[in-house]
Amino acid sequence: MAASDEDDRQAGTAPATGSLGGRVMFSSHGRPWMIVLKPTRRGKAIDRALVRWTGFSLISFEFAKAAGRPYHRDHLLLTSIGWQTGALRTSCLPFYRYGEELVVCGTKGGGPDDPYWARNLAAEPRCWVRVNRRQVPATARVSTGAERASVFEAVADQHPDLRRYQEQTTQLGRDVPLVLIAVNQPRDPAAAP
Repeated sequence: MAASDEDDRQAGTAPATGSLGGRVMFSSHGRPWMIVLKPTRRGKAIDRALVRWTGFSLISFEFAKAAGRPYHRDHLLLTSIGWQTGALRTSCLPFYRYGEELVVCGTKGGGPDDPYWARNLAAEPRCWVRVNRRQVPATARVSTGAERASVFEAVADQHPDLRRYQEQTTQLGRDVPLVLIAVNQPRDPAAAP
């Protein structure tokens, strides 16, 4: 942990995560030198290509190793519809299982704002996910209330840093969005209408 993060923790203030550098510092547990492929526009494009063709996220791998945690292998590509532009936007995200649904967490590196894909899904729940190199239509919703508490506990058991991110974002005035994704089952063309 960096000295400034330790000072912030002792003072009861949130580490500075408003910038990309601050989020990288927080998410890498104070070891930003271990992050070679940074989550910039170019880095994210490379990571999306890797996940699309191999299912492996280099960015997630780097952050896991910097934090001293095992790499979480389950990643998906989430394509949402932009809430302002209507343009399709694709993000690479780790996912967790909650019953029949998939859960993605809008941690955004502990930053003060929700990720754009969470805002997009709140406005338009139709989306597409690519899991195991197969793209399927899906419907997403942001969990709230008692359901969110239940989802949080289930996902926190699978996501070792979720409580840490929630603590950080609470200090910044937001909750980490936990988005439930239900994959739409393809219709059987042989079935009667």
